[in-house]
Amino acid sequence: MKTKLTMTKPILALAAAIALILPAAAAAHVTVSPTETPANGYAMLDFAVPHGCDGAPTTGISIQMPPQVVSATPEEVAGWTVRTKEGKLPQPTEQHGEKVTEGVRQVTWTGGPLPSAHLQRFGLNVALGGEAGEAVPFKVIQECAGGAETAWIQEVTADGPEPEHPAPTLTLTAAEDGHHASAEPAAATEPDDGSGDGLAIAALIVGALGLIVGGLALARTRRPAA
Repeated sequence: MKTKLTMTKPILALAAAIALILPAAAAAHVTVSPTETPANGYAMLDFAVPHGCDGAPTTGISIQMPPQVVSATPEEVAGWTVRTKEGKLPQPTEQHGEKVTEGVRQVTWTGGPLPSAHLQRFGLNVALGGEAGEAVPFKVIQECAGGAETAWIQEVTADGPEPEHPAPTLTLTAAEDGHHASAEPAAATEPDDGSGDGLAIAALIVGALGLIVGGLALARTRRPAA
């Protein structure tokens, strides 16, 4: 236990230091989670909206579907009204054995308002096409109280500096047999310190003693009376 505590403290300290080093502006960006998901499958995406209205509350968030998104189902968010806009897909696709040519191309939540010091998550369940390695940017318009807007639509490049208003982007990975699988998290394992072997040996000793005591008691009961 002492070893675990000794290792945990430096890790926590390092994480806190990294959090302080990161620029404060990054926390203001609209982000998507997860940042990676398999191509040709399904994914549940969360768009986190922090401040980005120069101190004014957020009253609306509009997300445009990129070409790789075949279908999209928005999540209901308390205090917000959601509406969708459908249109033609960039190219026809097949879902559940049927040809699909149209789908949701834009999702908009309005309501709140969301104070600039608070954060809200907006969920979106999507079906994705595309190929492994593709970057999938979601262009987002953040509406602010008073009529102002912040457009998170700038492309993020791997070898270039981060733009001022980057579009939240995820990367497609190798497809998982054409489906987005949600695996159960693996059970946490503890390092083998020999305690398991010790318990097993102790159990064998206790069992052997039980057999010996039982045998002696049976022998006494069968001993002929003098």
